[in-house]
Amino acid sequence: MLCVVAASTNLSTLAQVFDRLKVDGGFLDTEILFVLSVRFFVNLNVIFIPIMKSEIGKIGQGVYTAADASRILKIPYPKANYWFKYYAKNRLSKSVDYIYHFQIKNVIAVNFLTLIEMYVFYALKEKGVKANKIIEAHTVMSQFLGTAYPFAKQDIFVDNKSLLFGTEDSLITADKYLQTVIVEVLKKFISKVQFNDDRIAKKYYPLGKDKCIVVNPENQFGQPVIDGTNILAETIYSLSRGGDAPEFIAKLYDITVNQVEDAIEYAKAA
Repeated sequence: MLCVVAASTNLSTLAQVFDRLKVDGGFLDTEILFVLSVRFFVNLNVIFIPIMKSEIGKIGQGVYTAADASRILKIPYPKANYWFKYYAKNRLSKSVDYIYHFQIKNVIAVNFLTLIEMYVFYALKEKGVKANKIIEAHTVMSQFLGTAYPFAKQDIFVDNKSLLFGTEDSLITADKYLQTVIVEVLKKFISKVQFNDDRIAKKYYPLGKDKCIVVNPENQFGQPVIDGTNILAETIYSLSRGGDAPEFIAKLYDITVNQVEDAIEYAKAA
């Protein structure tokens, strides 16, 4: 549960917003209404105040529903929805006393860093790490690093299914004893995430870093765009489906044909 405080608007303005979101006497799809409302509020500097500690509701952190996560991370929707309701809303919050979600009625959303945590969670499961072990590692790493987003702060490595984190020279096993392990060669676990100078997740490249489609919470509320622009991948795909040639779209938006093709590739895969 959370409290909403409008810092730069008023109740009449908010009422007008919801009135505009009505269609034929009824509201739009609940999830669409939720996303539009939250993004509008955040843009107007509306502050979401949860009961527990949290940093959600701030400009530049992105807004993602389970449907967004499913599309961006290529995770089946039922699994994404379950992760939101069980892990983001309950399990992770209880383990570190932190709120990772915000909710209106039955629609749950998270910010960019929680989206990355979800990516790492399922990537680790694909490597054969059990869910309970991942939760334990998350709790230990959160305490050790002093952050609610440990999976978004450090590179994650897997060596014989033992979860590790740290630098390539000195890695710390993510268990309750925090043993230091020296490893000569490890394969980078996260290959699609770009970190900033503070080693915190900054961008996510759903097609890989050799492609130009990026999820950047500072652009378009974190929806996939062409890197270096505010052009939504879905916008390019819509033009392509309408019959416009890649060359025409590239000229229209002053981008390259390769960028157009990357956007189409992403949207088709989603």
